[in-house]
Amino acid sequence: MSQAGLSQVRLAAAVGVDPKTVERWVAQGRTPHPRHRVAVSDALGCDVAALWGDVDRAEAAAQEIVGVYPARRAVPSGTWRAFLAGVEQRFELHAFAATFLPDQTLDLTTEIVNMAARGVQVRLLLGDPESDAVTVRTQEEGGTGLAGRIALVLAYLAPALGTPGIEVRLHDRTLYATTFRFDDDLLVNTHVWGSPAGANPLLHLKDGPEASMAPAYQAGFERVWSAAAPLSAWPRTEDPGRVA
Repeated sequence: MSQAGLSQVRLAAAVGVDPKTVERWVAQGRTPHPRHRVAVSDALGCDVAALWGDVDRAEAAAQEIVGVYPARRAVPSGTWRAFLAGVEQRFELHAFAATFLPDQTLDLTTEIVNMAARGVQVRLLLGDPESDAVTVRTQEEGGTGLAGRIALVLAYLAPALGTPGIEVRLHDRTLYATTFRFDDDLLVNTHVWGSPAGANPLLHLKDGPEASMAPAYQAGFERVWSAAAPLSAWPRTEDPGRVA
């Protein structure tokens, strides 16, 4: 304020608040409401971020987090169905198997074919059932059937392979989180070592200009996608894009 030549009284008048309010901001470290932050920064001739950058970042993060579920299985089935039915631009999946997903709709294969027909970009990134990454995850979870579950999902999706607008790729990378993207809504199923995905927490994020977490997960998806092998048919006995 001193650099701008303003007293607390004059700043209060410029912002449209009581001088005692400004006193609380200064003496007690109170944070003004967003509209007052803009008015204060205008009056002082500086950027809002210079005064309350940490607060703005924290609020942006809070706005990005739409919801948190204690486990993926706690997400209502109707939520998955609504996302699948309402997607308009892109549907992306990054998982090993995600065998639960076909159970969320009457016919997932028809659903994604219909998505593509109305212009939705569909990209499905699943684990290579013969990869070391799948073998290791199976051992970590104390089971024996992950490769079989992947094969089951691929057989289920086989009629959609080759449909314009639908791309399926197989990856051989460690999976740190399973992600489901429906336009700007990103559902992130975190992974806890030795625990099946359905028992682990899930974040619902909203992507946007101020988002930071959703873009980070999207960047991870793109890195794995770029290294994954396109799948044109299943079974893939002669698939030239097969992961080594």
